[in-house]
Amino acid sequence: MQKTITKLLILTIAFTFVLSASYLFAAWTGPIEPPPGGNTPTPIHVGTTNQVKNGGLSLNALSVFGGGYFQGNVGVGVVTPTEVLDVGGNIKGVNIEAIKGIKIGNTSDTDAGTIRWTGTDFEGYDGTQWISLTTGNIAVLPGYTDCVNAGADWVDAQGVCYFPGSSCPSGWMPKENYSTTKSGSSRTTSACLSVWRSYLGRNASCSTETHTRQNKEIEKCSYAKYFLYEGGGRGGNVSGKCTYDTIRTCYGSQIETGCVKAQ
Repeated sequence: MQKTITKLLILTIAFTFVLSASYLFAAWTGPIEPPPGGNTPTPIHVGTTNQVKNGGLSLNALSVFGGGYFQGNVGVGVVTPTEVLDVGGNIKGVNIEAIKGIKIGNTSDTDAGTIRWTGTDFEGYDGTQWISLTTGNIAVLPGYTDCVNAGADWVDAQGVCYFPGSSCPSGWMPKENYSTTKSGSSRTTSACLSVWRSYLGRNASCSTETHTRQNKEIEKCSYAKYFLYEGGGRGGNVSGKCTYDTIRTCYGSQIETGCVKAQ
């Protein structure tokens, strides 16, 4: 009896050892039939083969040592993110190297709180209009972005885009009399004026003034064109007469035109 019990005990220990070894060293094999039959889940392993999991995965911690790809929205502190990156809280940089910079681009998204870089200015949308973040928080009026993108000069205080020349390009229209001019001058040279200038007491020439980016009419001045008739003489012997046939007008040269977007 004692020998039988001893044999059974030895066989039990041996069988248990064999089962344990086969469990520890056996390689995993997938199910050999479609689910739900033999529906054994694929384990996450340490191999180099890519794996795909259709269901969710929850972890207490995660470290990624290579590149990462997220097809949908990512939430940090947000269970159901509504943006590509939805952060429910502050973003903190412990030192300068922690956050090297946040790069933004241009956008036409008009959600309140949106910021953008137009290529020439940082702007923020307040729910109604774009606000420049670099020009003293002055409202970005319609046409600002198109103005700077066209290489023209924008004046915030006027809401005017200044283009070179005396006219606005296609898609733009002049705003009142906003312009820039430089002085102009003109004169006439007639025999009458060269001989009888002191007698006439007039100057047959004029010069205009200038203005820079103001709402002003183009400067002008007038002068008379004289001629001599009835065979007048020279010197102090005045036997002829001088008169004028027309009034000439000289205008300043327009070098800039103030424009706004055509409605």
